[in-house]
Amino acid sequence: MIFELEGEPERVVKAGKTFWEPGGDVIHYQDANNLPDATTKFLVVMAMVPGTPMVTYVEQDELERRRDRRAPRPV
Repeated sequence: MIFELEGEPERVVKAGKTFWEPGGDVIHYQDANNLPDATTKFLVVMAMVPGTPMVTYVEQDELERRRDRRAPRPV
């Protein structure tokens, strides 16, 4: 799968491999299937402080302000 975390380049995570997301003030931009002829499945395990939201959505204006932290996009 393709994985992209703020401040890091896009990367492919292969079957059986793991990835880490620090949470906090870091945006998870994408996880996507990179295989045209297969389905991608992955398991997510989240650890967090009780009573805090699991997901925090980012407004479009904040995404624009942080655009320089995202991996370059294909033209």
